[in-house]
Amino acid sequence: RWTTNAQYSASSCYRMMFAGSTTAPFWKIIWRSWAPLNVKFFLWLASQNRCWTADRLAKRGLQHPPVCCLCSQEEESLQ
Repeated sequence: RWTTNAQYSASSCYRMMFAGSTTAPFWKIIWRSWAPLNVKFFLWLASQNRCWTADRLAKRGLQHPPVCCLCSQEEESLQ
């Protein structure tokens, strides 16, 4: 059903595994923009929820300041 000649192939298996799934082209928007590379990298990390904020550092037992360094009022998080 996944190929025209009904033969198994690695590509037909790959298509079958992701049939019906959807993808968001965030990476296209980020990496094809005119922003500097360090901004692109930060946006990519943020979209993957991989920024090293205080809450993420705390989960791993690493030292971190207890509050946001910008407002000094709230706990630092990606949001």
